[in-house]
Order: sequence, then C-alpha cells, then structure tokens
Amino acid sequence: MEIAVSHLPTDPARSLEIAQVAEEVGIGTFGVADSSHLYGAMYPVVQHILAHTRTIRVGPCVTNPVTRHPSVHAADVTALNGLFPGRVFVAMGTGDSAVHSVGLRPADPGQVGEALDTIRAAAGSGPQLFLAASGPRAAAATPGSADGVLLGGGFEPGWLGRLAATAAEAAGRPPRRWMIAVAHLVERDSEVAAARQAVRASVIAVARHGLGVNLAGRGVPADLIPGLRELFSRYVFAEHARPDGVNARTLADHPREEAYLLDRFALVGTPGEVAERLRVVAEKAGIEGIVLTTTVPDPMTHVALIGRLVQGGRA
Repeated sequence: MEIAVSHLPTDPARSLEIAQVAEEVGIGTFGVADSSHLYGAMYPVVQHILAHTRTIRVGPCVTNPVTRHPSVHAADVTALNGLFPGRVFVAMGTGDSAVHSVGLRPADPGQVGEALDTIRAAAGSGPQLFLAASGPRAAAATPGSADGVLLGGGFEPGWLGRLAATAAEAAGRPPRRWMIAVAHLVERDSEVAAARQAVRASVIAVARHGLGVNLAGRGVPADLIPGLRELFSRYVFAEHARPDGVNARTLADHPREEAYLLDRFALVGTPGEVAERLRVVAEKAGIEGIVLTTTVPDPMTHVALIGRLVQGGRA
C-alpha cells in the first residue's frame, strides 16, 4: 500500500519542513489541503515544497472547482508539471470547508469530473489526477482522465468497495483505489488516549463530509443516527479542523458517537497497530493507497512514525 500524507498549509515554512521530513522517511506523496479562507493559499505552498524537495510528489489534496475555475487549476497544474515533471498530483472533490466557509455551495459531482478533464487536456499525462468521492453520485462522475479515486466514508470495506465499483464503471476501467483517514501515530500505547482526544476536530470534520445525510445508507447503526445528525447540524465551518475549537468540544459531549466516529474514520496507535489495520482494509476493500492527515500536536514526530510504515514494508 502506498502511503501519503496531507497537511493544512497554515505556515508555508512549516509545511516545507514537514514535507522534507516526509521525503526523508520515504513517503512518496504530500498533499496540501485547500481551504484558503481558513488555512492559507495552497498552490504557492505546493510550488514552495516542490522547489525545495527532490523526489516527493506534491499537490492539492483535496481541492474543488468552485473557489477556482477549472481553467485556473489547469493553468497552475500545467505550469507546475512543466517545472517539476512527474512530481505533481491533484485530488479534486466537490468542496467542503473551502466553499462553505465563504458562503458558497459545493459543486455538482459532474463538475468535478469535467474539471479533471480540463486539467488533463491542458497538462497532458504528467500529473496524477484523483477524483475524491464519499458517495455514489460523486464516484459515478469519475472520468476516464482520472488515474484514481480517493474514497471517503471511513473503514467500511463494503462501502469502499461499492464506491470503487461505481467509479470503475464510470471511468470505463478500474482506477487506483485510495482512501483518506485521520491519523495520529504514537510511540507507546500509553499515548493513545490523549492522541484520540487530539484528533476529535479532524474526525468530526471528515465524518460529517464522508457520511453526508444518508447515514443509514452508509452503514451507521440506527441508535447512533439521531445523535450524529445533531452533531453535524451544529458544525461550525469557521472552526473547521481546529483542535481546540467548538466542533471538538461538541464531539466530546457525545461519547458514544465519538467512539464510533474515531473507530470508523481514524487511525490512532503505534505504527505496528496502524499497519495491521491497514493490512486488513487493503485485503477486504482492495485499497492501494491511503492519505493520512497531519493535524496533530507534533506533526514532525507523527510523520516520522508514518515513515516506519513505509520503511518497514508493513503496510
């Protein structure tokens, strides 16, 4: 399984430092999240990292066709691919915090596929293109230009397999199957409880988008649906993924729902524990790659521990 990381670009210099650690420990792909109103510009950080690293692949993960027109994405990606051939990738979705935080609406899934086609036509075969999909409508928009799909919805092999099959039918071939997960790797089991608390905000952010409104249709236990609907209805986009924000505190007030979402959407534990869980999901759902978040108190140590998964060949 190929292992990538994603990062919120709040500080370009810090983003570069984390990317350099990722490259040093053997991680092959570094995603820069795109929620510019909340966390800063994405494409300048992508270029900054590409210019000061040697081999790691870098790109938006995940961006959208709403806050930038597809032609603007295409121009940026084409330029970056010309400067750093073979090292650029793009994961494109309908938009979440990037659009909601400025009062816009997510794109229709078909617009996402069209945006990837626009990028491919302009940039050629060099960049790797992924469509991000958390539901069947999004997966059904996977264009033939996409190299892969970045699947949401958490560690539910049946759900991931359904999305992947839908994407393959739409694209006319089986695209590469990747997924995204909140992650916090630690050295010792005694650190796990604190690590789970530290990723609450990221978990509810990913879960709200990944589960959508059709909770029953995505395998959520019936007794948890009312509480999760209440949680998601109270979500504050201005506090998106902020570890000390109101969303994290709201989730902490719902311990049963918190436990469920952490188990479904997060990888928290030692490298050995995480590697075993990745092995199981790879076997059951045919997952070929995973993007792990870096929204943790000590991202340097976290990324170095992710490197153990790569170097040890255990995932």
